[in-house]
Amino acid sequence: MKMKGFRQARLVLATCWFMWAYCLTLIYLPLAIAQSVQWDSESGLISADFRGVSLGKALESVAEQTGWDIYVEPGLQARRVQTRFTALPQGEALRRMLGDLNHALLGGEGGKPSRLMVYALNLAGATERIEIAEQVTLFTSTRLGNELIVQIKPGSELTIEALAESLGARIVGRVEGLDAYRLSFEDEALADKARETLKDSDVVQISDNYQWTYRGDPLSYPQSLGLPELRLRPSDGAGQGATVVGLIDMPVQAEGSNLAPFLLPGINVTGEEAPVSNLPSHGTTMAHTVLKGVEVGLDGAGETNVRILPIDVYGASETTSTFEVVAGIYQAVEAGANVINLSLGGNEPVPFMEQLIDQASSQGILFVGAAGNTPGTEAVFPAAYPGVLAVTASDRNGTPAPYANTGGFVDVMAPGRTYMDFNGTTYMVNGTSASAAYISGLAASLSSTTGRPVQAIALDLKASLPGP
Repeated sequence: MKMKGFRQARLVLATCWFMWAYCLTLIYLPLAIAQSVQWDSESGLISADFRGVSLGKALESVAEQTGWDIYVEPGLQARRVQTRFTALPQGEALRRMLGDLNHALLGGEGGKPSRLMVYALNLAGATERIEIAEQVTLFTSTRLGNELIVQIKPGSELTIEALAESLGARIVGRVEGLDAYRLSFEDEALADKARETLKDSDVVQISDNYQWTYRGDPLSYPQSLGLPELRLRPSDGAGQGATVVGLIDMPVQAEGSNLAPFLLPGINVTGEEAPVSNLPSHGTTMAHTVLKGVEVGLDGAGETNVRILPIDVYGASETTSTFEVVAGIYQAVEAGANVINLSLGGNEPVPFMEQLIDQASSQGILFVGAAGNTPGTEAVFPAAYPGVLAVTASDRNGTPAPYANTGGFVDVMAPGRTYMDFNGTTYMVNGTSASAAYISGLAASLSSTTGRPVQAIALDLKASLPGP
């Protein structure tokens, strides 16, 4: 019976991945303001709105959606494309895009085209390759040299006030439940002196604090691309008995989105309220992506008891610190999160954070982390901690995205692109942040529908989904 159940679980997961791959064949990629193209690989019909976009940009979208290698005769990319059409066959659509230019589709395996050549007179003149640009969200990490994280060990009678006074430090942050504190010093020299004093202490543990800065607003396009709306419906019960995804991120904006029915009351660990913005925050796009992952787990539309618990660790800033992230994780654990999504990170390990994740993992909580958006294999934390399911990004062909980290710590791949409509505008985000959010939503969805623990679901995902 156990083997049969495992095979059934593998079948469910394989079906989910097939749905995912199928959905990726229907990509909507805007090219410039008020320009869009929709390439439906199942029907073979193309719709496009190219009014003033360059030929190079138009062909870039074709390369992205088809996987073709596209070569153009030098000097042609700057030509302007002026056309608009709906549901045309491939050949006619290409003629409308290219105007009086010639083109040739060269075959690959199975007779399917794999290369498009665009030229004025001679095919041999098509030598300039169309490169696909990727704009990804990035997190930069900087050590805060004048700060120190101090955790007082259990059983100690030492008070943080006495310790701070003896070190010449100010207490600027507290996580009382962990007996952990953020100390700030007048300068780096004083902080270094404190590090040296406390490094072999029997009563405290110290960690450096790092500042993580978010870079990369979502790409926005005033024209709605007609993306499918969320097909989820929240189950009754106001979240009682819900499977909860703790989202450690920027503030999540319920206004302007359709997220509100799935959001639990948020927690702000910074004490600062974010200013009102007409752009979706990173947290808002990740919350939407979590719900798209839930949809995959449900095989499409349906009711779900999955809820998102927004944990704001940024406040009014584009920066957070590892101390605030740990405070957010602790709050998520205390609030009963089953899955904790960590679409952020840096390159330096923080023992204080790793220990908390290990402790929470031992209680059955699943941590999902973004592997990072710099190609290579360098470890990114918290994704690289043993207690975290590390997720990198795949492209539409199921291979690692050009920007994706493929280090040995990575467990699975998931799509690295997400779209959402916010206040009537379509936004796109690329990166492993989205990949992690997809997996968090999928794991929560499968757990809620099967009743299996989220960590058991994570093991099935590692066995069933492709790695880099």
